Amino acid sequence: MLTTFGCQMNQADAQRIRGILAGLGYTETEIESEADLILFNTCCVRQHAEQRLIGRIKSLINAKKRNADLIIGVAGCMAQNMQGELLEALPLVDLVFGPNDIEDLPLLLQRAGREKTTGNFAPKGAFDGESADGIILHRPFSAMVNIIRGCTNFCSYCIVPYVRGPEVSRPLEELVGFITSLAEKGVKEITLLGQNVNAYGKDIGMPEGFATLLERVENIDGIRWVRFMTSHPRDFSLESVKRMARLSKVCEQYHLPVQAGSNRILSEMRRGYTRERYLELIRAVRENIKGVSLSTDIICGFPGEGDAEFNETLELIREVRYEAAFMYYYSPRAGTDAASMPEQIDEETRKARLARLIEAQNTIGLEESSKLVAQTFEVLVESEAARNEGHLVGKTRTGRSIDFPGHQNLIGRFVNVSVQKARNWTLSGIMADNKEGN
Repeated sequence: MLTTFGCQMNQADAQRIRGILAGLGYTETEIESEADLILFNTCCVRQHAEQRLIGRIKSLINAKKRNADLIIGVAGCMAQNMQGELLEALPLVDLVFGPNDIEDLPLLLQRAGREKTTGNFAPKGAFDGESADGIILHRPFSAMVNIIRGCTNFCSYCIVPYVRGPEVSRPLEELVGFITSLAEKGVKEITLLGQNVNAYGKDIGMPEGFATLLERVENIDGIRWVRFMTSHPRDFSLESVKRMARLSKVCEQYHLPVQAGSNRILSEMRRGYTRERYLELIRAVRENIKGVSLSTDIICGFPGEGDAEFNETLELIREVRYEAAFMYYYSPRAGTDAASMPEQIDEETRKARLARLIEAQNTIGLEESSKLVAQTFEVLVESEAARNEGHLVGKTRTGRSIDFPGHQNLIGRFVNVSVQKARNWTLSGIMADNKEGN
């Protein structure tokens, strides 16, 4: 049983973990009482994710009593950050390993069956052991592909560079071969992943490596849609926007984390760009990418943020008019510079500001979604709808989820759907033709 928290990088790591476990003869179950191995693939970016994990593990005490051979493991960024401390803090845990230890999982599991076990948590300089045969896809037609590991930005609030290590790009030819193998296995859509995809190639002598990679993927037969995240506005050049605009497979979905609308706060965050530079990038994207959908990340309540600076963030989201935003109030992370900054803001103020952000974005999101009613979009059908029997969920090129009536044999195919109802981000509709797609 494998549960994954956090970002899509963690989801991609889960693909690798599942592949390794399948190779060892494990069969995944979603029923806790049937499991001999329970793994949590974790995140440490925000305190809430850590609290959820601790609660989940403590709830397993009866499962451990029922099955003395049950192995409980913690993987991912929280494991990397806390390492051996987790074994002391959570006595039910048998195994702790970080993102760089995934390929050592067979050996670690052998040891965990005899004694409390941790990985060595050492940074690795290559994508050792990753192949198309070594991953298990949640959806066989869609895959996540890590193109660059680590981060060297050291934003003042973020623990990730300390946990995942410096940026290491996967060699271009190796990536092209890997994606080609995925296409040969029936994958139609890929999402290219990195803490900062726009930095891809810089460590291996390719200044505009990300655009070059996208141009190579454009020529891989079988791949129809290409998505990517996360982009860092500092490294997203205007030249790369123009190059990407010429590629038919790159989806019109751009996630551009702004984090704050105040230049002073951006500087304190060490983001490496100004409000003006960010808005210049937004204009370039909108001018070059027809029908683009924009989303962002925003942190409010950063140390020292005054009312006027918070209002600058509100004004920015109203100016850009994002289709979606992932909004959080600042959460101090031990070991980061921001955690020891003066003028820490009380939780009540942080929560109040977040509520104002959410209210403003919800209004904008619904207004932007409403513009899509009566339009028809091609979607890749992903799954059955969780709450609406007889309905499916498909995703547009811009990342919008559309719920519509349909038979499950359409899953994994492309169909046209006409939008009938809009919500803040998701949509509802009906199939626009009788074709079953491909």
